[in-house]
Amino acid sequence: MDLNNLKLFKMAMTKMDWAAQRQKVLAQNISNADTPNYRPHDIKEVNFKEVLKGHMDVRAPVVRTNAAHLKGTVPEQETFRENSIRKTFEESPDGNQVVIEEQMQKVSDTRSNYNTAVQLMQTHMKMLRIAVKGSAG
Repeated sequence: MDLNNLKLFKMAMTKMDWAAQRQKVLAQNISNADTPNYRPHDIKEVNFKEVLKGHMDVRAPVVRTNAAHLKGTVPEQETFRENSIRKTFEESPDGNQVVIEEQMQKVSDTRSNYNTAVQLMQTHMKMLRIAVKGSAG
C-alpha cells in the first residue's frame, strides 16, 4: 500500500513541505537582519480548505422532507481574511525591515504546524497498523 495515495497523508506531507520551505525563507530573513534595505519575505500558506474542495466531489444536498422541519441554512462567510498589506513597526536607519522577534514568532508557529502534521501522520499510521493487525488476527 502506497501511503502517498491516501489523501490525509498527502495533505500532511504537503503541510510538512510547506513548513520546511517557510523555515528556509525565515532563516534567510534572520540572516539578513543587518543587510541595508532588506525586506523580509514569506511564503503563502497552503489553503487546505481549497485543497479539500477538489477532493470533496460528492455533497449531500439539504432537503426539507417535512413541513415541520427547519429549513437548511447557508454557511456563513468567513469574517477573517489574510491581510496582504504588511506594515512593519520597525525599520532600521539603513532601511532594513526585518524584525527579529516577528521572524522568531513565525519560526515558532511554523515549527508547531510541522509538528502537528507529523503527529497527525503518526496517529493515522498507528490506526492503520491496528486495522491491519486486527484483520490479520
